[in-house]
Amino acid sequence: MTIYGLTDPGAVLKALDEFDDRGGLAFRQQYDFGSSTRYYLHHGGRLYDAKAIAGVAYGYQHPATGALTKKQLDGGEAGANKVLRRLGFTVADSHSTTADEERTWRQTVWEDLVHRRDNAGLVTPDAVRSIGAYGGFRGIWVDSARTRKIHPAGVAVGLKHTGQHYPDEFSDIGALYHYPVTGRPGHDLAEINATKAAAELALPVFVIHEVGDLRGVRLAWVEGWEDESHLFLVRFGEAAPERIIDRDRSEEEPFSLEGNRSRKRQGSVTVRPDQARFKIEVFRRYGPRCPLSDIAVPEMIEAAHLRGDADGGSSDARNGLPMNAALHRAFDAHLFAINPDTLTVEVRPQGPTLNDLGITHPQLNLPRLPHRDALNWRYTEWLQRTGRSV
Repeated sequence: MTIYGLTDPGAVLKALDEFDDRGGLAFRQQYDFGSSTRYYLHHGGRLYDAKAIAGVAYGYQHPATGALTKKQLDGGEAGANKVLRRLGFTVADSHSTTADEERTWRQTVWEDLVHRRDNAGLVTPDAVRSIGAYGGFRGIWVDSARTRKIHPAGVAVGLKHTGQHYPDEFSDIGALYHYPVTGRPGHDLAEINATKAAAELALPVFVIHEVGDLRGVRLAWVEGWEDESHLFLVRFGEAAPERIIDRDRSEEEPFSLEGNRSRKRQGSVTVRPDQARFKIEVFRRYGPRCPLSDIAVPEMIEAAHLRGDADGGSSDARNGLPMNAALHRAFDAHLFAINPDTLTVEVRPQGPTLNDLGITHPQLNLPRLPHRDALNWRYTEWLQRTGRSV
């Protein structure tokens, strides 16, 4: 009574159907198998625990004997895998040795998760964990034992979004994902480096969020990061980003003042697909510090457009400045402007004053300045809105 007695492909198909009907967790519990740690039968866009499927299939072919137990069954390439392949099935190895192999594996995992969604687009926690898309309770899942074969730092596989701390950082397009801060600096740094490795190797990650007892999963790419503000830029979608924001490249391309890419959704809500990227690139160019108030708490700093998005302004970092949230509101309300010739802040004659606004550094003093065209456009607009001559 060995796995080599499994010779009927139809018995394997029956085991696959039972797995789908019961769900992976109940299927494995019924037959006392654990989750696979390496090999998966890949069939119909779904992944199945190869050893468990082979053992149960044996029982379908030999009902008098019943399913083979995990102790009776040889797994791996010499056992269950060999038999399943001989019957015409595909067995996938999750232990990649190159980035290309890992990219293929993650796309296979994503295909499985899509196929296992319910009508609300959700999957069970077991569906996520049993194929290695996420594990543990930490925010960033690295799976170091497996991914260090690809990169010495390991490679992030999943990012958990609880929605509790930074709910406004996520959208339908992507996210600004905060670096982990757990009180264990060594672990945090390892996870940060592993997430950067996912970007450098162009490997997708799975963004997980809880919906009751189920899980929502998005395929995503780490598009960049900014260390001072402790932020990763994550973009949802099937395609890898064309360029990673790992340094300031704002001077490498011709400046464009115009380039509005806002979109309307449901007729009333404006979606700004470049806003998160714009923030990261502004922080890369200037740092996450407000030059007018000297506030340097990243959570309080926003990226302000000079020529606004609503006015057709581009998302070039040279068309922006970091500002604390209060000054950003005042700037958008045209309560002050920056003279492009003197680089000093000017306020309206009727107020509020610099002191009222909390501007303690009215002279713009930065190693890199916004583009002259952007400063000119904003200042001219401010003069017109305040009824002053241009």
